[in-house]
Amino acid sequence: MNSDRRRITGPTDAKTPQIGISSGKTPTPKKEKPQQTHGLRKFFLRSGLTKNANGLAYLEVGNTILEVSVYGPRPIRGSFIDRASFSVECKFLPYLTQPNEVIFNAGDKRNGRTGLTNIEQRISTYVETAFLPSICVEKYPKSTIDVFINVVAFDPTTGTLPNLISWVVNCAALAMVDSGIEIKDMVTAGHAKVDGNEVLLDLQLVEADQSSGTECAASFMRMQGNEMVAFWVESSGAEEVDETNLERLVGGCDEMSTEVRKNLNGYLLKIAREGDKEEEAVKEEGDAEMAEA
Repeated sequence: MNSDRRRITGPTDAKTPQIGISSGKTPTPKKEKPQQTHGLRKFFLRSGLTKNANGLAYLEVGNTILEVSVYGPRPIRGSFIDRASFSVECKFLPYLTQPNEVIFNAGDKRNGRTGLTNIEQRISTYVETAFLPSICVEKYPKSTIDVFINVVAFDPTTGTLPNLISWVVNCAALAMVDSGIEIKDMVTAGHAKVDGNEVLLDLQLVEADQSSGTECAASFMRMQGNEMVAFWVESSGAEEVDETNLERLVGGCDEMSTEVRKNLNGYLLKIAREGDKEEEAVKEEGDAEMAEA
């Protein structure tokens, strides 16, 4: 019998391991972390990623990714106006499923569209309403300030429209600061839902969640007496929204808005310190060059 000498065979007394045969011990199941359904989530926020716009902010929170760019103040032609005009445009990427699009958009994504869908118009109107009181438009006559919001990623099975709106406002707040446009205060928003006797902040749905409740997104200017500049409320149940629930919703939105503002302030202070260090380093290099000369 001829043998294949091209193969490297093992020793004749080798034993084949018995793979897949149980040793009799029961494997310990891994403990899965419970899915967080409420409470302010961790988020990633950066500004100044590009120089194409006067101000730009990028936000990641859960499955949601947003990009907000601010252009202006830019001069406009035509009749003279004594204050700047302000406009907001929100767009989802064409492949994304928009929240509640069956209700508001009649299930039509309108791929390749030139205009805005009903949901995009609603978000744009809310953001414009929230930020217009904070901008010193009288400082920029015969000018325009334009805000463009791009929803890069969104999961409608876990996120709701009021929740998305609150994070859009928070991202736009940083973009507005990054643009250098003079504002009275930084606008931040919160999201809350009343489900029975419990107030849930930054609520995220699960696939099997069929519970009804009232949701709210509200925006505030903290330095202006904590003035509420915009308000959005939705109810998925048959119960009417009474005064008590409204107070609880606004209180929850105010709590989340305050926490987001603290994080934004910390981020802006960090950027300011880094800028001061760079200026000191440049100054030291200049002094050293002058001393050598």
